[in-house]
Amino acid sequence: MKKLAHLGVLAGLVSSLWLAPAISRYDTATALPEEQVLRILNNVPVFMITNDKGEPLTFEIPNPQDQNKKIQVFTFFINQQDAQTALNTIKTQQPDVGRVARVSAAALSGAVKIALESQKNPAIGVDIIPSRPQLEAAVNLLKQSGDLVERDGKILTKDGRPFMGGTPLFFLADSKTGNPIAVEAQMRENGQTRTQRFIPFYFDKTQLQREVDQARQQRPELAKDTGIRVVMLDNLVATMLSTNDPVAGQIQLVQTPEAIQFAVQQSGSAQRPNPANQPVAPQRSNQQGGGQGTNRNR
Repeated sequence: MKKLAHLGVLAGLVSSLWLAPAISRYDTATALPEEQVLRILNNVPVFMITNDKGEPLTFEIPNPQDQNKKIQVFTFFINQQDAQTALNTIKTQQPDVGRVARVSAAALSGAVKIALESQKNPAIGVDIIPSRPQLEAAVNLLKQSGDLVERDGKILTKDGRPFMGGTPLFFLADSKTGNPIAVEAQMRENGQTRTQRFIPFYFDKTQLQREVDQARQQRPELAKDTGIRVVMLDNLVATMLSTNDPVAGQIQLVQTPEAIQFAVQQSGSAQRPNPANQPVAPQRSNQQGGGQGTNRNR
């Protein structure tokens, strides 16, 4: 997590300029390699509950394919306050475990790497817990666009399938095509300023809305030509791993300033959760989990 400090500027873009739609197809391009996708996600902080050795607390669920076997689930939280709430519950229900447990920052790349590994190893799984207010905001957007409908008190996709939830990401899109809009920003790193072009996807809709409102003051046409849309993290990662569009390499996931600050404060700690780097052997505990998560035993 040492590199997190270098990307703190993504929490608030400097001299940002919203540009033309970013995605266009190139038939000669190849999909992004898994290693490059993981590098993109490596500086995105998420949060885990770990023990005094920095090892993640996990929980077990029955394997739906074989009830005699268990799946060891690693839980990641998008919002550090949600992780703290879960830790408080553990301290109440399991004082011996909670006494030495803590909320630790980890890299999103670690969660995705474990999820990819779980496709080959059914004994492990991943649960990514989104922020409930952000999930509710995403559902409202998807209802407005017609991608989700509510029938008999249930939320369904437009083709009638149950909506499975997930971790939403918000982005500015071209109103006609739905393609993401790219940004140019002046990035300050190691005392130097350089211009970088990237395609931001935000975990927080309000944070994106503030950036868009500021940009529209300089370019009023953005109000009629663009709109905020939502995509689920699972789908975005799957697209990055399969698309033949080289622009996908410019994707950046933007965490909140609070999340980045929390992670940077921990970056000097000697104890860091192993999933920030690679999948680890399950560390068993009696922690209870679950919720509006994604990627469980993908």
